[in-house]
Amino acid sequence: MEEWVIFVTGVASVGKTLFSMKLAEKLGIRFIDLPEVIMEMKLYEYYDEVAREYVVDFRKVSGKLGSLLKKDKTIIASVYLFKPRNITVRLVIVLRVRPDILMLRLRERGYPEWKIAENLLAEIVDKPLHDALKTFGKRKVIQIDVTDKNIDELVENVYSAYLSSNLRNLDVRVDWIGELEKVERGHDVLQFLARYTKFISKQI
Repeated sequence: MEEWVIFVTGVASVGKTLFSMKLAEKLGIRFIDLPEVIMEMKLYEYYDEVAREYVVDFRKVSGKLGSLLKKDKTIIASVYLFKPRNITVRLVIVLRVRPDILMLRLRERGYPEWKIAENLLAEIVDKPLHDALKTFGKRKVIQIDVTDKNIDELVENVYSAYLSSNLRNLDVRVDWIGELEKVERGHDVLQFLARYTKFISKQI
């Protein structure tokens, strides 16, 4: 049986888990929430008190996931990107959300203000996209703007494009500064970020 992986990535609260679960169900393949697996199997080095997150040991992750993914097709939802040992990565889908909407989502989920700023900056400077391109190359990466989109319709679009080998047609470019200016939210978002610039510059 052919074995391969599709990664779904993006900053916190873009909808990786729900999108991945629904797409995996549509394709009839396995779904893995990587952060959950990392916690269950203790594939981390230590807990960073300042960043309030676990520091992941990617050698352990690559080795352990490589064995788990054998003889199966899998969609992995994760902010972390890595190359599973001896497993083909077929596609990386980077989910994008307009920063002002993202800020509301993160606040609703109770994120501390500095962590919200960290994620907003990562989204604005395209960090998830750059990480994906650096790790897997342009040919395997597409990005999808999920701002105010119906998740079921998005999944159906990706599913149809996958079956017809037209996934590249779904790839979009985003200019969040330009989009924020259109909806007159640019000043608010940038003013919020300015309060945490010194801290988050050390994290990004």
